[in-house]
Amino acid sequence: MSLPELEPQRSLFGAGNLAADLFEKTNRYRLFREKALPALVAGRQKLATLYCLDNGRPGIEPVLLAGVSLLQYMEKLPDREAVEAVKYHLGWKYAFDLPLTYAGFDPTSLVVFRKRLLGKETDGETPGGANMARLLFDEVLEALNKGGVVRSRGKQRLDSTHVLGNVAKMSRLELVRESIRLALIAVEDWEAKAEGWAVWRERYCESKIDWRAGTAELRKKMEQAGGDAAAILHWLTEKQEAAKWPKAVETLKRVFEEQYELSEGKAVASKAAEPSGCVKNPHDPDAQWAAKDKEKKTAWVGYKAQVMETVADDGRVCEPGEPTAQFITEVTTTEAIASDLDGMKRAMKTRTESGEEAPKELFVDAAYVTDDTLAEAQKEGRELTGPARSAPDNEGVLSVEQFDVSVERREAVCPAGKKSTQCSYIHDEHQGREYYRFEWGSQCDECPLKGKCTKSGSGRRIVAVEKHHDLLQARRKEMKTEEFKKKQKRRNAIEGTISELSRGYGMRRTRYRGLAKTRLANYLVGAACNLRRWFRLIGWRAKVAMASG
Repeated sequence: MSLPELEPQRSLFGAGNLAADLFEKTNRYRLFREKALPALVAGRQKLATLYCLDNGRPGIEPVLLAGVSLLQYMEKLPDREAVEAVKYHLGWKYAFDLPLTYAGFDPTSLVVFRKRLLGKETDGETPGGANMARLLFDEVLEALNKGGVVRSRGKQRLDSTHVLGNVAKMSRLELVRESIRLALIAVEDWEAKAEGWAVWRERYCESKIDWRAGTAELRKKMEQAGGDAAAILHWLTEKQEAAKWPKAVETLKRVFEEQYELSEGKAVASKAAEPSGCVKNPHDPDAQWAAKDKEKKTAWVGYKAQVMETVADDGRVCEPGEPTAQFITEVTTTEAIASDLDGMKRAMKTRTESGEEAPKELFVDAAYVTDDTLAEAQKEGRELTGPARSAPDNEGVLSVEQFDVSVERREAVCPAGKKSTQCSYIHDEHQGREYYRFEWGSQCDECPLKGKCTKSGSGRRIVAVEKHHDLLQARRKEMKTEEFKKKQKRRNAIEGTISELSRGYGMRRTRYRGLAKTRLANYLVGAACNLRRWFRLIGWRAKVAMASG
């Protein structure tokens, strides 16, 4: 499909000419036409790389598809309703400057457009990918920069939220059986069938488990499914190279390896526990189980999103009724089991690859603050503002926080006021750690705090700290000041932003399956939220100007 020619001149009978008086200056469709549409037109040259120049019939204008993709997220519409709005809604026709008689297009065109943006990430044949997935988000952000409402390198805040996958919850037995069923369907048209094909098809494609059966019977079914999966994979290995297997077969192989283990090379036994990051539903192998806290009060199957937002440099608080003037600068979607530290690293890397500068100050919570992240921020000339976690409880004895440690001077002072006698640098290649170990030697023998300080057999305390412990210790002291507490309040608004994205734009549960598609959807959510915030801000400022004038 080739790229259509952009029409430089609009029709006299278009909605832009005939219906202009129906939309006031602060109307969202008028603002979309005046603010968002030019930004999308500016990005048309990048969109053109997803199409052939002169091969095949002309496709639908990519600027229109991009605009519909944004507006449907702003109004929380599925593809079919969005296309109906293009066809019948005068506001949508005006926003895109379409003729009143425009008949619309098929809803699947939006699906194909998203596949073009994703490219090889979803088995497409177009040169899309992660960078093109954020194209619309970047164009909106660029328009905000030109509009003077977003600074290229200002203060920002960051937090994460969970994203529920578009899959049903499955037991381990359901997971294995459904994986086998999908794999059998994927190779059903192969000419030569395995010896047990009829049995497998009857067992997994035409029958269901009676969940009223007892535990012993279900365990037997689990072992049976493992044996059948092993036999199917053995047959497929002899039939075709693994590199040419359908995706459903690859998923079955992964599920088998995660759920079963071979005993003496033959007998199949289910594993006692599932590994981290394992498949939870074969319809979306990327969706993972994760828990947000140790008590597992917040557990989900899906993904995680890192959301970054601007912060007012002057710390100004909005007046009653005033919309926020802060905008989302990054929405990085990761696997559910990815840590917040890894998520922050990916978010900063993605911004750098997109030509954005790192924020001069980043407000975060304790999940993002470690000695390494503080050192990295210091090295890059930026500030990471957030509380540091307390030192772990050392079995009821005095914690590391109660020792005055200076890695720079290679000395430490214990709570009894005694200086360390020895400092050792340890490079543990096995654990990938570099740390310093401080000892007090014989000074511990007659110390009155000995019983509270150590429970070791030698009766002598050893303190081990990371190589950037000085920064962590300084942050823990800074946390006790009123200035830091007041400053840290500027992070709290990111919680409201995440709530807005979840409740107002549906980011809490993804519409699609797969990490790549979810990443694209979250960027569209971020762009839609930015546009709506921008339009509200413009309307409020116009109202204030009218009242004061």
